Amino acid sequence: MKVLAVDTSTAILHIALLNDDKLDVRMIKKDGQHSEELLSEIKSILSESNISFKDLNLLVATRGPGSFTSLRIGFSTLKGISLALGIPLVSVPTLQVIAEATPDYPAIKISVIDAKKKRYYIGIYKDGKLIKDLDGNAEDILDEIKNESSILVTGPDATAFSNKLSALIDPKVKIITDDQCFRPLGGVMVKLGIDQYHSQGEDDIGQGPIYIRRSDAEEALLKKLANEDN
Repeated sequence: MKVLAVDTSTAILHIALLNDDKLDVRMIKKDGQHSEELLSEIKSILSESNISFKDLNLLVATRGPGSFTSLRIGFSTLKGISLALGIPLVSVPTLQVIAEATPDYPAIKISVIDAKKKRYYIGIYKDGKLIKDLDGNAEDILDEIKNESSILVTGPDATAFSNKLSALIDPKVKIITDDQCFRPLGGVMVKLGIDQYHSQGEDDIGQGPIYIRRSDAEEALLKKLANEDN
């Protein structure tokens, strides 16, 4: 099976290519927009494995949360390839990919991405299952972790979030901050994508990125409509 996977949800561009039994995983640190680099990096990884777009059997994208603009770039690029060539596309949650990229951990895993505006995109997982995801801060998850004796925090902004969390909880609770939070995500994206494709099939044609938070443009429109109603 030949699978191309892409994540553009953060400042690091993750690309992976599964070529039957060979996996090529890459991390490219850019400005977080990826608009100029994405297609050229995709062409490069395919070319170096002597694969063309039409040889691909499956496309995998992360669907968010993450940067609004970057997510749209990655998702629309793979959707364009999918529609043009009839290649199935599946999308997987970014926070789940981050959580599953860490080693097995018997207690709570918390995936975090800086959501700006002094907030975080947070995913709470236990035994591989999502407990809660939200756009919030450390104080918003205290109920979910109050009975835990240890917690693993991972993701590109794990250190900052761990510091905030440690100031709010019992010092007896052990917080482990993932010291390799910038590890490659490509292999996990490929695995989750294949599993999802086999269990659920390809994405619906209307599937797009999931942001959790409204964009600034949406917030401005809602505020304008509310003012007009008053």
